Amino acid sequence: MKKIFILILFFAVAPEIFSQSCCGGSFYDIAVLSLDKKALFILGYTFDDYKGVWDQNGKWNKLTYTSWQMKPSFSSAYRFNNFLQAGISFPLVINRNVIPGLEPNGIGFGDITLSGRYEIFQEPSVFFSKRKSEEGINNPYLALTFGVTLPTGKSEQTAKTEAEILGKGFFITSLGVSAMKTIVKNKFQTAVDLNWQHSFSKTYSEYFGQTLPVSYKKQPGERFNYAVSFNYLISTWHAASVSVGGFFQGKYRIDGVAGEFSDENSLNFSASYTYYPDINIRITPSVKWFIPSDNIGKNAPGSVMLGINLVYYLENDD
Repeated sequence: MKKIFILILFFAVAPEIFSQSCCGGSFYDIAVLSLDKKALFILGYTFDDYKGVWDQNGKWNKLTYTSWQMKPSFSSAYRFNNFLQAGISFPLVINRNVIPGLEPNGIGFGDITLSGRYEIFQEPSVFFSKRKSEEGINNPYLALTFGVTLPTGKSEQTAKTEAEILGKGFFITSLGVSAMKTIVKNKFQTAVDLNWQHSFSKTYSEYFGQTLPVSYKKQPGERFNYAVSFNYLISTWHAASVSVGGFFQGKYRIDGVAGEFSDENSLNFSASYTYYPDINIRITPSVKWFIPSDNIGKNAPGSVMLGINLVYYLENDD
């Protein structure tokens, strides 16, 4: 008898749990498969409408021009055994920044993300059997997460305008932990995801397509991402989730010297609804928002993001 348990509702809001710049990049764990699933395929779409930025003193400044990013994407994940799974994501980035005197549009492939997780404990405490909710074992879910972002998108080094920036331009590795526990049987779960990102240094000999008289080496600071999620199983067909997340990032360094007041942080909120028209299909619209007020962020943008994921699962027949 097939048992379909709701293990990771957090995935519904994970794609964008913190504000990001127009240049892309996110805390995104692709590989989230329950034990009875062998693989998944995702068609995703996000629309990020940038409203303003926090400056180095934490003061909120509203944008005076239009700035948004659309990102269709294709992702897939595969479960190798009861402990290990991994995934990959390919985004298409479409930017629009209406700055007087500059080309406002940019389009192209963004950075490719590889991610995986090693599951230490499983928690099949809520699952479906012929559309009937039943109880499983009572362990918490715990996994180590890891990943790498490949700089396949155009960066500020070769882009002619800000709108043409489609990726970070450097390699990023990540290491984290993901935990979840059912609080109310068959109804309510809470989850915590923590993630550390290390960005590798990059030597710049040109900037926005212009050759520099002297090259320099730049390295972003270490970054810590966090998210706390609350998931509610409405019925065997419907679920909802809310999340609060953010990041802290250290000062960048140029030729080994730390940039003054260059550290970053941000806080935002997410909500999603999930519909299961079939045990192998999930449809999840989501929204992310922020508080446009002083001292909520620093050296970071604030945006409202709308997204939707269509997920198809393959059964695990092992």
